[in-house]
Amino acid sequence: MNLFNQLFNRNTISPLIRRNDIDFEVEYQTEILKSRGFEIISTIAKGKYSLILYRHYYEETPKEEEKMIFLGIRIITNKGILRPDPVLKAFFNEDFTNISLADIEIEEHLTSHGYGSILLNTLIKIARERNINSITGWISKVDSDHLERLIHFYKKHHFAVVLFEDKSDNLRIGNLEWKSV
Repeated sequence: MNLFNQLFNRNTISPLIRRNDIDFEVEYQTEILKSRGFEIISTIAKGKYSLILYRHYYEETPKEEEKMIFLGIRIITNKGILRPDPVLKAFFNEDFTNISLADIEIEEHLTSHGYGSILLNTLIKIARERNINSITGWISKVDSDHLERLIHFYKKHHFAVVLFEDKSDNLRIGNLEWKSV
């Protein structure tokens, strides 16, 4: 692979420390994530894959005061670790009554495997645990090439999706809202 592809190719597989030993790799990756300030939420066996669901916390901020929600999934297969990790970014508002969904980043080669659902369900679980009844967000214009897939995804997770008829906004094409039942 040439240098340009090595620098800019985000679709990679990192080899396992011990060939075909997923269990060892899960333990090894768990320790790496913990050492970098991540809390392991769960480890999930999914067919021939193992997933490590994690959340980042800043050491100096008490967990109950953390404004940012950063969730990720480390995907481990017998061939290696699939990169980059799917991630979700969201924020609590000032009085912790709402969560604003900023982004779910999943590379195309990792879509349609349920990783987005795992991340969004975890966010909904965080909202419920904190007695937050609303998650809001918006659909970016950069997502217009897969709009139908996004609408299906959010509706499947009980979000109201409202697309704008006025297309003058350069950034947004719609709003999202989840309300606790």
